[in-house]
Amino acid sequence: MLTLDDEKTSSLGDPCDLDRLEAAGELWVRPPAQRSNSKLFADKKPRVLTKVSQDQNPAISVRGQVSLTIPAGQVLYLVRQPDRNTKDQFGNPGSNQYYPATTVTPDSDGCWEDNNRSLGYDGQKGITEVYYLSLVGQTQADKFAKDREVDEWDGYNNAQWQDVGVIDVLEFRVPTVT
Repeated sequence: MLTLDDEKTSSLGDPCDLDRLEAAGELWVRPPAQRSNSKLFADKKPRVLTKVSQDQNPAISVRGQVSLTIPAGQVLYLVRQPDRNTKDQFGNPGSNQYYPATTVTPDSDGCWEDNNRSLGYDGQKGITEVYYLSLVGQTQADKFAKDREVDEWDGYNNAQWQDVGVIDVLEFRVPTVT
């Protein structure tokens, strides 16, 4: 489970430190495209910043803020999907598979983060990652963790993902090249 660490700058207007990070030019940027679930966020839209390392195997860091009540028996999960319409440095397209990354536990201000998640292999730079913040049942979240431990596991294809029964909370795209 991820929560924002105690080192965050705490201020009334920016408890997640997102404004300062974006203004400071520390390579944190708002994703170019975001879509949130309007039924879940009628009052306060979620916020997200991302940072991509410039390595051959980029790592992506994500910070955000959500104002959301997580229903009993549900878990908030961060999922990534390599966009098949983008290509790595070798000309290979993104797999379009769904890769559940980790549970997300927002703190009392709705702050959450996932730091330095490696994308997989040298040369993957060029693939745009589509991220989803999704609600899933606890049983499914436990299954995600077990699936990731299996050797040679390569995510969920579209048909399998449709059977999972997730509720997308937020979707955003993270290009790995600038």
